[in-house]
Amino acid sequence: MLQTTAFPGRSRFVALLALVVSLALALASVLVAPPAQAATWSLTGSGGGTTTAASGKTLTVRYLRSGKPVKGATVTLQRKKGSSWVKVRTVRTGTKGRASTTVKPTVSASYRFRTSHATSGAVKVLVVPVRFAISGSGSGHGVGMAQWGAYQQSRSGRTAAQILGYYYPGTTVSTANDPRTSLDVQVLGPPSDSRTTTVLAIGSGSWQLKDPAGAVVASGGAAEQVTTGVASAGVTAKVTRGGATVKSVPARSSLTFEWSGTRYFQPTGTKAVATVAGAQGTYRNGRLVVTKRSNRPNVVNEVVINTEYLYGLDEMPSGWGASANRGAAALQAQAVAARNYAIVEKVKGLKSTCGCHVYDDTRSQHYTGWKKQGGSWGGTWVAAVDATVQDGTVTVLRDADGLFAETPYFASTGGAGGRRGTATNAEVFGTTALPYLKHVPDTYSAKAPGNPYVTWSDSITQSKARSLFGLSSVRSIAVTSRWSSGQVKTLTATSATGKKVSRTRTADGWRTALGVRASWVGSLTGRNS
Repeated sequence: MLQTTAFPGRSRFVALLALVVSLALALASVLVAPPAQAATWSLTGSGGGTTTAASGKTLTVRYLRSGKPVKGATVTLQRKKGSSWVKVRTVRTGTKGRASTTVKPTVSASYRFRTSHATSGAVKVLVVPVRFAISGSGSGHGVGMAQWGAYQQSRSGRTAAQILGYYYPGTTVSTANDPRTSLDVQVLGPPSDSRTTTVLAIGSGSWQLKDPAGAVVASGGAAEQVTTGVASAGVTAKVTRGGATVKSVPARSSLTFEWSGTRYFQPTGTKAVATVAGAQGTYRNGRLVVTKRSNRPNVVNEVVINTEYLYGLDEMPSGWGASANRGAAALQAQAVAARNYAIVEKVKGLKSTCGCHVYDDTRSQHYTGWKKQGGSWGGTWVAAVDATVQDGTVTVLRDADGLFAETPYFASTGGAGGRRGTATNAEVFGTTALPYLKHVPDTYSAKAPGNPYVTWSDSITQSKARSLFGLSSVRSIAVTSRWSSGQVKTLTATSATGKKVSRTRTADGWRTALGVRASWVGSLTGRNS
């Protein structure tokens, strides 16, 4: 039987050929496939801006790999120093690839974040001072007589007339009739005091209370007190003894409190000193008139302008008049200047705010009554006032037209800007210039022994500085012009971004705006604490 034989060699060939083709196709697929995409890394820093060294600034970084947050990565914070970047610290990213850190540079600086894969852009932190230290000198507005300068002139042998002539050039020391005119001095009441009742009392002697017609409606002594209040019809009074009510007085348009030993009430017995709860002084002279103003009790001390009022003025240390201190002429010059001031205010008439001619504080002149007159060296001050009172006349200061000169005064000049001297009223108050209220050099104030205002320091906050100049930040403040006295005229502020703003004010405007003793300001220096 004939058998057919297969071709085993042929099948092996086919299998081998199929393997070769498969390998070729696989190699071809590798050669034509696109390459795998490389990972992309990014660092984004934020949080720059303006800050103070004390507050610092928080900087934030976000780290991404191919758009996805990188958790637990170490990122280096760097600060630019010159042309190089130096390491500050490292931070570790959180679950969202974020990290933050606070920097407190003392000067403006640039920061960036860096890893081995990426670097962020620079973030700038602009540093401004926490406050501005103010160096200054002098005290007060600077117009007219410098009290410490007057003291030194007196110590140098100058008379009261010479002192007045120096600080008010062009005026003449003269006399005026003394008709014993009274002056109304507010010692308590609106607009500065908000109390709705007050208590009138004496330490010894006796007192009486009168209505507007002059009739006595109550009386008593040291054991009784008078509490005054307000009602729709005016002021009321309640007399108490040991806390118990003795008598009630219905409302009157005014009530007048008089006490023993004054020109108004002179019974036999002890001279009394009256007190008013809430007032800064005590009162041996005059009488107290209580009225209603702004729904509050208003208390006025009526005293003789040329003597009783001046005896109670606490504007210059009485001890300067002691023989060892040689300041009697200064006290006499002060008495004349204060008298002129009071006369001018009296001529203007009563103020609607207080029913008074003058206040008892720096809005007018500092009046404490018996506290001054009966206090330490009070007799020396009284003697200085009496030295300016003649038989029927008193010493005054007159201008070139023979009118009463306006006589503002203040504590001490300063030496800012290399100049030391008084100022014109126009420079300080912005009022029409008066020929006798002009700049005069003053080397005396700084030489006066014990003068506490030769130098001083103060400060304003960054917030205050921003408000003064209308800037979002203030990097520095410079004095760019001065008035004739050396007081500040123009201040120029520079912001953190370099913007400059200048402000010009009167000298007293700057004193008030900066909240300092005087506007003889030497410099304003930024401080970080």
